[in-house]
Amino acid sequence: MTVPVAKPRVRRKYIFVATPGGIEVQGGMATMARYMITEWQKDNRRPEIKLLNTYGPSLSNIKTMPFYFAAGVVSIAANGLLGRIAVLHLHMAEYGSVLRKGLLARLGKLLGIPVVIHMHGAKFTTMWETASPSRKAAMLGVLGDADAIVVLGQFWQQFLVEQLHQPASKIHIVANGVPDPGAKPVSANAPQSLNVLFAGQVGERKGVGDLLQALGRPNLCELAWHLTIAGGGEIDTYRQLAQQLGIAERVTFLGWVDLDQVSRQMRSADIFVLPSYQEGLPMAIIEAMANALPVVSTPVGSIPDMIRDGETGLLVPAGDPAALSDALFRLLQSPEARTEIGAAARQLYLRDLTVSSMCDRLETIFNGLTPA
Repeated sequence: MTVPVAKPRVRRKYIFVATPGGIEVQGGMATMARYMITEWQKDNRRPEIKLLNTYGPSLSNIKTMPFYFAAGVVSIAANGLLGRIAVLHLHMAEYGSVLRKGLLARLGKLLGIPVVIHMHGAKFTTMWETASPSRKAAMLGVLGDADAIVVLGQFWQQFLVEQLHQPASKIHIVANGVPDPGAKPVSANAPQSLNVLFAGQVGERKGVGDLLQALGRPNLCELAWHLTIAGGGEIDTYRQLAQQLGIAERVTFLGWVDLDQVSRQMRSADIFVLPSYQEGLPMAIIEAMANALPVVSTPVGSIPDMIRDGETGLLVPAGDPAALSDALFRLLQSPEARTEIGAAARQLYLRDLTVSSMCDRLETIFNGLTPA
């Protein structure tokens, strides 16, 4: 009589994705993670994803952070010891985020879990340049614990290799992706006034003051336009500046809006503008490109990877309201330029910046770190 041999039980493994605030808070990091997880589940990709919120329900309430972070540590330790983590995927910004994700990366390393650090911080270069030697050593230690480092574009890849001397072989460029809104309907009638849209945190880093000064210059005052600013932040400060420039009646401050509201604004806009001083890879610009909007922005962070000046958008120096005004004037004056640049932007989006493309690249990285 043959005794059946029991097959060894194969323990299911997951990709543990750690983000501050999970996927429901404001900000590009949470939005990117939400899109990634939704697409991953829709396509039934494997391993499955488990989400870890390492900060709490609100990024503005630091009091909850220690409890959520401790829970994340316990979850990684317990599941790591049980062999249930295929990859630990850590989304990291700058400053305190580096410390927190560094601790999780070290824990993963000690447990023998492949660690992927996904860098999002627009101010990471400033953090590095102003850090003491001991803090720089700590930052290098965090990156050293990663088996792979994901960056948003060529600027960040070059920075890590040339300035932080990280091995090029473990740095991977994965551009953010956004869902496809579909082709934008073309209106048969020319608009009486063009809608200019800004979406982002209202403050100096995003260049809101430069934008208002650009629109207040004489060459634009005579044209028909209306600016919508979608985002929270220093609204009262910039509302007062718009008043001083004499353009307050032509500027609407919406305050913070959710993704659905941003999408509606994109569909009704004619031009998108984001004159930032520091960036990673703004989700808002990708959304504008997906909507075939001509974009005016600055050559900072990985924006030049997407916006090719004169082709898929217009680039002006950060902190130069005159150049920004000239670029806006060009688009406001020329429906042909708006259409041509917007169409080229959407084609680039369809080729490289969809959520599916983003997940394909991440999946390749994860597969390279785990046994077949």
